[in-house]
Amino acid sequence: MMKCLYLLSVVFHVTAGCALSADNPIEITGHKGGSVLFPCSCSDLNTKPQKFTWSTFRTGPLTEVLNDEHYRGRLQLFNHSSPANLSLLISDLREEDYGTYRCSTEKEHRETRLYIKDCELVNKTVVEHVTGFIGESVVLPCVCTDLQDKPKAVKWEFIGINHVQEIYDKQTGRHTNRVKLVSNIAPGKLSLLISDLTEEDQGLYRCSVQDDSRDVRLSVKVGRRETSTYSRKTDTTPPSEPPQSKTTNSPPASSSTTLEQDKQQTHSSLSLVFGILAFLLLVIPGVVAIICWRCKGGRCGENVITEGHPDCKRNQKDQIGSDVTVFTTVIYTYYSTDPH
Repeated sequence: MMKCLYLLSVVFHVTAGCALSADNPIEITGHKGGSVLFPCSCSDLNTKPQKFTWSTFRTGPLTEVLNDEHYRGRLQLFNHSSPANLSLLISDLREEDYGTYRCSTEKEHRETRLYIKDCELVNKTVVEHVTGFIGESVVLPCVCTDLQDKPKAVKWEFIGINHVQEIYDKQTGRHTNRVKLVSNIAPGKLSLLISDLTEEDQGLYRCSVQDDSRDVRLSVKVGRRETSTYSRKTDTTPPSEPPQSKTTNSPPASSSTTLEQDKQQTHSSLSLVFGILAFLLLVIPGVVAIICWRCKGGRCGENVITEGHPDCKRNQKDQIGSDVTVFTTVIYTYYSTDPH
């Protein structure tokens, strides 16, 4: 009895075949050089399809994938370890792999749509704001997450109020001969350089690669940008030039010199005055002696004592000595007190 039930169960599974569980259709996005898995399996993991295959509309008409030279060495199946698992793994993706793939059994099929993204843009959900100046140049940023990814095509558009105008790689309108990509060294750098800016260039720009895009808003202002070179020139003082503070301190040194000159002039004036005084002190006794001589009718000698003439009471020689002593004392006192 049990054997009969088992045989009936086997016959039922063979008759029913493999009912595919995947939704129809599905979309998958892969990146160039990466891998992608196309899911396909029987809803009952105990069943095994009598026949199944993978095919594609990549080149137009439906062609088999498993025997296509285009996929040689890049395909992997899993039905050897799990008969109900019909999934297909494709490695080392290429741009030409883009298209629709079909998993088919003897009863039904499921389709998967493959998109190959050779460039995923950075900050694609954010509108970046850039400022430029009339007559100058500006760069509108747009780069792939992987700078080595080279998009199949890149397009820049100017988004006007009532129209959308392509400005790269088809250059049209006022942007003709004024736009170009910044660098072709890294395939993933798609930034756009706009030269000789005008007020009409202000607005929204869109960078697009395949099904990916990002927006940049450009503002154009009047005036010129202060370059870093100019800033360095204004902020840097050559080592050979003295600081401003040292230059302003030079007047005190000049004032000190002036004071020194004033002291020397004062010293010279005082010397002249004392010289005149010394001359007078030497001459006055001689004048007094002459007066005495005339008063007495003769010379005031050492042994002559005049009566009635007080000017002749002192000896002429003693008078001269006394005056010289006074003059010498005054000169000595002046020079001892003068610091110079």
